Amino acid sequence: MATRKTSRPITADQVTAHLAESSRLLMDLTANMVYEEPELMKVLLEVALQQNASVAQRASRVMSICCETYPEMARPYLPRIVKALKEVKYEGPLRNLLKILADVPLNLTERQQSAVINHCFDYLTGAYAVAIKVYSMEVLFKLSSEYPEIGTELSHILEDQLPEASAGYRSRAVKILAKLPPLP
Repeated sequence: MATRKTSRPITADQVTAHLAESSRLLMDLTANMVYEEPELMKVLLEVALQQNASVAQRASRVMSICCETYPEMARPYLPRIVKALKEVKYEGPLRNLLKILADVPLNLTERQQSAVINHCFDYLTGAYAVAIKVYSMEVLFKLSSEYPEIGTELSHILEDQLPEASAGYRSRAVKILAKLPPLP
């Protein structure tokens, strides 16, 4: 990942204008800009938290694309992402931020882990989109290796929700349940 310093930092307003449309080509182009100037991740996170639903979703999607390719890009922003979970206004950015947490190594403090666990259980049991629930179960499963009691609670919730769940939810839940120790 090459980095290049520009003479003037790119602002949130410029990123917002740049993300006026939602094509995959534009998302990839923007991700390439971030690869060249990693400090743009900070601006994208700001836009993801402060803009209207469509622009916020696009900014967080670019962040997710970048973190898929270079997971280490998320590291400096993980504390802010964790804090932002309670602030996110729209489901699109929330889904993408949870995807980042599901995809990258989580080097978090105990307090941050606790916050993530609480939020993910709330999303899993609340009235949220299937993708938010799926990424929440992925994050919880990842943290269950460090906190086995999370795995037990996760198993109970997944088992309880399976009969009424959508096909996408069931598919992921069954895969996660297969990886968790069986309930007593």
